[in-house]
Amino acid sequence: MKIGWATPRVQRSAIGRVSIVITDLLQKIGHDVTLIGLEWERPEGEPLHASNATTVFWRDLTPDQMRADFDMIVVNVGDNFLFHGGIFHLLDHAPCVGIFHDFYLYNLFRGWLAAHGLSPEVAQRTIVDTYGAHAKETARLAVSETLTLAASARSVPMTEWIGRRCIGALAHAEFYANRLLASCAGPVSVADLPFQGRGVGELPKRDRSQIVALTVGVMNPNKCVDRVIEALGSDGLQGRIEYRLAGPIEDGERQRLEEIAADVGIKDLTILGSVSDQALRHELENADLICCLRNPVLEGASGSAIEGLLSGRPLIVSDAGFYAGLPDALVCKVPADIPIASLAEKLRGLADDEDLRRTMGAKAREWATATFRSDRYVERLTELMNASVSASAALDVGRTIGAELRSLGVPPTDAAVARIGETLDELFALPAHDVQTRAARSGAQRPA
Repeated sequence: MKIGWATPRVQRSAIGRVSIVITDLLQKIGHDVTLIGLEWERPEGEPLHASNATTVFWRDLTPDQMRADFDMIVVNVGDNFLFHGGIFHLLDHAPCVGIFHDFYLYNLFRGWLAAHGLSPEVAQRTIVDTYGAHAKETARLAVSETLTLAASARSVPMTEWIGRRCIGALAHAEFYANRLLASCAGPVSVADLPFQGRGVGELPKRDRSQIVALTVGVMNPNKCVDRVIEALGSDGLQGRIEYRLAGPIEDGERQRLEEIAADVGIKDLTILGSVSDQALRHELENADLICCLRNPVLEGASGSAIEGLLSGRPLIVSDAGFYAGLPDALVCKVPADIPIASLAEKLRGLADDEDLRRTMGAKAREWATATFRSDRYVERLTELMNASVSASAALDVGRTIGAELRSLGVPPTDAAVARIGETLDELFALPAHDVQTRAARSGAQRPA
C-alpha cells in the first residue's frame, strides 16, 4: 500500500518520535511510506526526527497529488496546532484515517480559528454543529473562555469535530472510542500506543533513608504537581521523599509550585525544567516511584506513564481516562479528583515498603513490555487501513443516499435508513472483525 503518513517531524514532538518507529516498521513489511510534515510553518533550522522515508511538506501537496500518489493518508491528530496545523489541508482534499493521540482537541480548534481569522460567531456555530443545539450555551462559554478546562474536556473536547472528517479512526484507549464511533462514519479501532523504553535498569535495593519521586513531561497545571507537593506535607511524609520534576515549565508555574512547597514546608523539591534524553534516563534510574497524575485527562494515552511502566518503577496515577484502564494490581490509583488524603496514603504506602516498590515495578515492566508493542500496533493499524479502503466506496454511496433521504424529509431514526445501511454493508462486503465498521448506515444518518 502507498501510504502518506502525516506527522510532526520536529524532535520536540513525541508523536513524531512514535511515527518514525511505526513508519520504519511499515516499510519493513512492504508498504511504500512517504512522510508528510504537518507543522503549520516549515520547521526551518530545527532538529527533525531522522527517517529513511521520502518526506514532503503538506503545503507542497496539491489535492490531485494526494489522490494520485497515495492509497491511504494517515493523519496523526494532536492538540498542538503549530505541530498539527497541516491536517486540515489533507482532510479537506483526500480520504484520511485519523490516529487520535489526544482526546482533547480544543486547542487545535482554537489554533485553526486563529490561523484563518475566524470570528467567535463561527467558533460557536462550529461547536453547535458538532454537538447539537443543546450545546449552544456551552459553546458561548467556551468561546468566551469562561468554561473551565475540566468542563471543556467533558462537554466540548472537539474530538468529534475531527472524527467526522475521517474515513477511519484509531484511538489509544477505550475511554474516548465512543466519541469516534459517534462521529466517524467509517471503521474505528483501538490499539495500545507503542513505546520504546530507554533501557532503564530494574529498581535496585537502595541504601538511603529518603526515596525519590519523579514527574516527567510538560508541567501543565493539569498534571497535579501541586497536589503531590501538598500531600508530601502531610504527617508521616515530611522529609521522607524528594520530589523531582523533569520537563518544560513556564516561569509562572515554577513560581506557583515553589510557593506551595514553601507554604507546606517542603524543602526537597527540585524543578529541573527541560532535560536531555540522557538526563531523563538518569532521572528515571534514580527514581523510586513516579507520579503520573492528570485532572482533567486530555491525552488519549500517556507516553510518560508508559515510559514509567517500562522503567520498572511503581506509578501513582489518577483513576480516569487512559490511566483507569491500567491493571489495578500494577499501579496505585487515586480518585479522579486527586484528593490529598488518598494521594498521601499511596505515597506513604510506597515509602514504607521497598519490597512493594520493587515487586510492583517489576510486574508493571513485564506487562508493559508485552502490551505497548510496535508489531501489534502495526497489525491493528493495517486492519483499520484495509477496512477503511473497503468502507470508502460505501461511505460515498451512503452520503449520497443520506442527502437524498434528507431532501425527502426522512428522519435518521426511520427504519428505512437502518435497512438501507444493512443492505449497503452486505453489498460492499465490509469487514466485521475487531475493527468496528460503521459505514453506509452512519453516512445515511449523519447531517451534512
